[in-house]
Amino acid sequence: MNVKILVCCHKLDIWASDSPYVPIHVGKELHPELDLKIQEDNAGDSISNKNDSYCELTGMYWAWKNLKNVDVIGLCHYRRYFDFHKQCKWPYPITSFTTSQFKLLDFSIPQSVVDRILKGGIVVPRSVIYPIPLFYDYASCHIGSDMRIIQQIIEEKGDAKFINAFEDVMFRNNKLIHYNMFIMKWDDFNNYCNWLFPILKEAEKRIDISHYNVIQKRIWGYMAERLMNVWLYAEKKNLLFYPVIWINNNSSNMETRIKYLCRTLRYNLINKLATLQLTFKTK
Repeated sequence: MNVKILVCCHKLDIWASDSPYVPIHVGKELHPELDLKIQEDNAGDSISNKNDSYCELTGMYWAWKNLKNVDVIGLCHYRRYFDFHKQCKWPYPITSFTTSQFKLLDFSIPQSVVDRILKGGIVVPRSVIYPIPLFYDYASCHIGSDMRIIQQIIEEKGDAKFINAFEDVMFRNNKLIHYNMFIMKWDDFNNYCNWLFPILKEAEKRIDISHYNVIQKRIWGYMAERLMNVWLYAEKKNLLFYPVIWINNNSSNMETRIKYLCRTLRYNLINKLATLQLTFKTK
């Protein structure tokens, strides 16, 4: 059984590297001077040079085009991993840990989880609950007209299953599976990539991002987060929800501290919303 879990990295830090984890330097083509001494995403068939807009998808694309004889494939980040061992705070979708705790954490994947994946299950992060439908949340943070173009492309492809799924997920739903993280059978992964990347490629032709700032330029990574939800819904996949471990970098740099504070406040709000949702369900 060949299981590979990509760990997307872009700078020198700590990351999981024991099997089945495969650290991969995403965006290597844009930073040839940086040698992380791990797998690089510019080898073979790649879109490494698009990392500033495709984010972790350049690692995902590399795996799709270059890995062979893999049964189960997954993707996580050097700061975000699935928690299979109840280390996170229940029922929160994400729990932060310090880098000093990293070696104490268990990132292993139980065989029972692998068995469920082989039967068609797909491991994904626990959903985050928003106060408004996903389309309007996207439009409030990014550029809503870009998502309309994605919708148009899906409609032009003519598959009613995905047209309806997009409408249901984006306009009638307020739960989002984040981070482009997953673990699934290779066949499912291949089907997903065959659906996702042509949509993004066509959208590249229609959306001019040359004037976007650094954050908005990550458009295809943001789009893919939403599109994974659409694909999972359309394909009626058996979803295996797990919380996410988030590793902090403990930097003393003031800018990093401010970013950490903002993220912590955001995650605290998300956690409160999750708790309220659980409370309402139990009444």
